[in-house]
Amino acid sequence: MNRNPWFDYAREDLQAAEVLYNQGIYRLASFHAQQSVEKLLKGLLWNQKVNPPKTHDLVFLYQRVRRRYQSLSLDKEELEFLNGLYIESRYPADLGLLPEGEPTAADARRALAIAREVLGRVREVLGRVSSDSG
Repeated sequence: MNRNPWFDYAREDLQAAEVLYNQGIYRLASFHAQQSVEKLLKGLLWNQKVNPPKTHDLVFLYQRVRRRYQSLSLDKEELEFLNGLYIESRYPADLGLLPEGEPTAADARRALAIAREVLGRVREVLGRVSSDSG
């Protein structure tokens, strides 16, 4: 993957999510998985010399990225799931948890799977971009 500060932070967030998940800290594991995907998408924009918008909305970011990387295919429902984890992870129960409540082990596992999948797809797209330009 190209050297890019967004990608460096995305990998660190994914590593943190895995450590936290293994420690049974599911809320923060879920949050860091969401952050990893957010930073991967912002890193793709940064690669195209686009200042990433100051948003945490993964669906919005993905729409912006797709204009430049049409071969990147992500599941919008999965991105919406991660969007919900960002809100849940940042506020106490009385300030905005979704009706489902705190992320469970299954939620954190799903968030990690999504983040790993997005990382793999970003690597594929960047590999294609590199080989297409050479």
